Amino acid sequence: MKAAIYARYSDKNQRAASIEDQLRNARARAQQEGLIVAETYCDRAITGSRSDREAYRAMRLDAEVGLFSTLIVDDLSRLGRNMIEAETCARSLEHQGLRIIAISDGYDSTAGTMSGRLLNRGVKNLFNELYLYDLGDKMSGPV
Repeated sequence: MKAAIYARYSDKNQRAASIEDQLRNARARAQQEGLIVAETYCDRAITGSRSDREAYRAMRLDAEVGLFSTLIVDDLSRLGRNMIEAETCARSLEHQGLRIIAISDGYDSTAGTMSGRLLNRGVKNLFNELYLYDLGDKMSGPV
């Protein structure tokens, strides 16, 4: 089965090696699952709060035409830090029959019950967006 990996880091001040770390983790998981990595998509120095990320859009389009059957991300926040966009993406991909694996979150769209998966993903997406706002508050200082 063919898999794709999506990796992202948010800011030019972050380590560019973050992408390589994510790819290494995802490739190891693909190997463990017996998957062949057919595509990798990487967005560098762009926030996950935006849906107009070039590689993200390419991944979504390629998923629609069936270039891969499993998407591997290091964690769900790589898909996005906007909980509505991240949830919309996950639901769309899963509706198309794709499997999503988020390694550090322990998320696998084929494991457990539907209600358990929705709860896990929903809570993770909420915390991922809250992290973005909390970081912004810390950077702007006390009001």
